[in-house]
Amino acid sequence: MKRTILFTGLMTAFLFAGDLSAQTICQVLLPGLKGTYTGDCKAGLADGSGEATGEDFYKGEFVEGLPEGEGTYLWSNGAIYTGEWKNGLRHGNGRYEFKYHDKDSVLMGEWKNDKFLGKKTPPPYLIEYRTGIGRVSCFKVGDRPYVKYKFSRAGGESYSMNNLFMQSSSGSERTNSDFTGYEQVEFPFWGKITFTAPNAWYTAMISCELRLTINEPGAWIVTISY
Repeated sequence: MKRTILFTGLMTAFLFAGDLSAQTICQVLLPGLKGTYTGDCKAGLADGSGEATGEDFYKGEFVEGLPEGEGTYLWSNGAIYTGEWKNGLRHGNGRYEFKYHDKDSVLMGEWKNDKFLGKKTPPPYLIEYRTGIGRVSCFKVGDRPYVKYKFSRAGGESYSMNNLFMQSSSGSERTNSDFTGYEQVEFPFWGKITFTAPNAWYTAMISCELRLTINEPGAWIVTISY
């Protein structure tokens, strides 16, 4: 009986020691977050998705023990930042909410190395989607608020399309031999255009679609090569 008890006790101690050795200590390197951590770990450091609680709280992505990527940080004074991080610093696009002279304040835009640079400036235009279309070029040619579509094939102007259909967020649609598009538009302008056209070998008809946003006010010519 004594041998059995001794054997059982040794096995229990061995298993308990094994469990302790299997536990991984995962560190977060920012002083304000040192406390408890739950999440992905690599080489003893927070790495991946996780939550850290110390004097402050952070939930999001980590790289080598520091916030990096997308995440939300809550300071002990109630301030909160949601956005992009790099090397434990606010870096990229984000929103910072805080109190200033007892009033709610918000900074939203671009950050670099924990410093606020200002509001993020949208690009002049953005091609959101295209299919059946080879290339799209957008040129601002003046100040009058219009968006004119031109169509190109094999380097030259071409209108060998069928079933032309247009949509827009604003403006008056006009389609004639001189102008296809919208006049008196408001910016940002969103537009969609669909049509069918012969393929490169003129052996079949293909469906073409373009969706774009133009943010900068002015007169724009959008050339669609198909």
